[in-house]
Amino acid sequence: MTKIHRPAPSHAVSFRQILRHETAAAHEAGEAQFSQFFAAPTQELGWFLAAQAAGLGVLARHAAPGAICAGLLSDLLDRLDRDLARLGRPVHPVPAPDAEQGRLDPLAVDYLVLGSRLGTQVIDRKVFAKTPAEAKPLYFQAPAAGALWKRHCATLDALSPAEPRATRIVADATRGFHLFAQAVQAQGAGTTSDALAPALASNSIDHPRPGRIATDTDLTPKEPT
Repeated sequence: MTKIHRPAPSHAVSFRQILRHETAAAHEAGEAQFSQFFAAPTQELGWFLAAQAAGLGVLARHAAPGAICAGLLSDLLDRLDRDLARLGRPVHPVPAPDAEQGRLDPLAVDYLVLGSRLGTQVIDRKVFAKTPAEAKPLYFQAPAAGALWKRHCATLDALSPAEPRATRIVADATRGFHLFAQAVQAQGAGTTSDALAPALASNSIDHPRPGRIATDTDLTPKEPT
C-alpha cells in the first residue's frame, strides 16, 4: 500500500489537497501524452477522441460500484462511440485488466473522471470557441460536471487523511492515471485521417446511436450491483 507523504504547511491540510499533491506526477505525465493534440487540435481530433474512449473505458472496467460519475461516464462513452463511428476511427486494444490488483475505489474513479471532464470543458472553450454547439463532436456537447465535482470535493474534504481508505484512494487514483496512460499509448500516433471531418458538422445528440465500434476491448462500463 502506498504511503501518503503529506505536505508540511503551517495549517491543516485536507485530504483533497493531499490527493492532488500525491498524484501530481502521474497527472502531469498523463497530460503530457496529449501534447500532440494541443499542438494541432483540428488535425489530431480523431486520435484524441480514440484516446479518451480507451482511457475512460479502462476506468469503467476497473471501477468498483458506487462512483457518482457512473451515469456521466456511461454517457461520455456513448458519445465517443458516436463520434468515432462518424469518423471511422477505431479504438485500438488496450492491455487486459490485472485481476489481482482489484477494482479502483469509487472515489478514485470520481476524481479521475470528473477531473477529466472539467479539463475537457477547458479544451472545449479553447478549441471550439467559435464553433456552433451542434457542429462540435458529441463528446464536447456533454453536460457540465461542475455540480458533481463540488459534491465529490466535499466528500474528499470530509475524509480524514488518517483513515485507511485515504491511503487506498491515493494508490488507486495513481493506478488509474497509469491505466489511462497505457490506454492512450495503445492508440499510437495520430494520422491525417484523424482531422476534423465534415461528418461531425452535422452532429446532434438526437442522432440514433450506431453500434459500438468493434475492438478487442470491451469499453462498456459495468452497471453497479
